[in-house]
Amino acid sequence: MTYFTYGDGTGKWHSQTIDSFAKKDTDALKHIIKDCQEAIKANPANPKTSQYADEIHYACMELNNRGEK
Repeated sequence: MTYFTYGDGTGKWHSQTIDSFAKKDTDALKHIIKDCQEAIKANPANPKTSQYADEIHYACMELNNRGEK
């Protein structure tokens, strides 16, 4: 499998991330959300802030799909 990077212009990173999050357990998804939130809070000007926000969104989507909060 070829892995794509965020912002490479293909948009494939998003679908790969969504697919990979579907395979993670609930605790891992909650950890991703917390970690990304902390990274954004620590340095909101970081160029990766948009990526972190997308990861939060996709992890929350997966938890919602599972009926979890």
